Amino acid sequence: MTSRQEEIAQRKQALIEKAGRERTELAAAYRRMTTPMEIGGTLLAIGRTLKSHPIIAAGLSSFLVSGYAGKGLRSASEVLQLWKLLRPIWRWWTKRRGA
Repeated sequence: MTSRQEEIAQRKQALIEKAGRERTELAAAYRRMTTPMEIGGTLLAIGRTLKSHPIIAAGLSSFLVSGYAGKGLRSASEVLQLWKLLRPIWRWWTKRRGA
């Protein structure tokens, strides 16, 4: 009778471990899936705002045409280059904190 109880306990432990692995995989898949949706949602909100407020759209287009946007794009390019350098450090840091 004891071997039967030990077998049941081992199966229970195996199922608990399997459920933990599946939960981790599901969380990772969810994170990969939601990131593009968040970006798409943000772009959709910006589009709706520009559509419903033509004055803002006109101001934005005049800003882009005026030449100030070039300076801003250069700054954005520099920020993106900095992010490329910092991304491996950020991944390491978040992985370390999550473990």
